[in-house]
Amino acid sequence: MKGKFYEITGIIFVVFSGLLYTLERCANWISNGLRAQGLASFSGDVLSSEPWVDLKNNVFVISFLVIGIVAFLYGLYRNNKF
Repeated sequence: MKGKFYEITGIIFVVFSGLLYTLERCANWISNGLRAQGLASFSGDVLSSEPWVDLKNNVFVISFLVIGIVAFLYGLYRNNKF
């Protein structure tokens, strides 16, 4: 376990960034559906286009992804598997 710490940590960070991105897209999909039905709290200003989530909009997704990739590659380099 000690030798694979950075690889496992990197994989966890990459999976968590994917989970955050998926949850953000689901919440956006639900809020757009509620707004389209007129059930939103502030539905007076209806935007002409739906504001979809982009990967670069969330700082945490990108930072967790970068940390995960760096940690995984460092773990591979440290164990001479790279």
